Amino acid sequence: MTLSSQSKVNIASGMIRVSAVLYLVYYYLNGGRSASFQIALATCIALGILLLLALFIRRGYKWAKWLLLGLLILTITPDAINLPATFKANFYAGCIAVIIDLLQIGALVLLFMPDKEKPVAEDAE
Repeated sequence: MTLSSQSKVNIASGMIRVSAVLYLVYYYLNGGRSASFQIALATCIALGILLLLALFIRRGYKWAKWLLLGLLILTITPDAINLPATFKANFYAGCIAVIIDLLQIGALVLLFMPDKEKPVAEDAE
């Protein structure tokens, strides 16, 4: 199955939006109701960044995939380090953290996949 470049962009954008929603669920599972104002503000900023990235990716901005790559590199290392503690504190939050990272990695793979070139139709003269 070959996806067109627009299909890949739409799927990647959708994956990022789903990861943003799951990030909100993750926040509440990790005690978001009792979190400090700074943590709540950081969560809102992260959600805004993810949703803006999804919008820019859907509109076809090429720099958005590079920004997503940079953000993923910055966030996946702490996620991997804290994952055992997250699973120990709340199993569901740990599962959601893994799903969020997998969705963002999948979106990134889709965005960096080269487009399949269509075969040139020869004139049947």
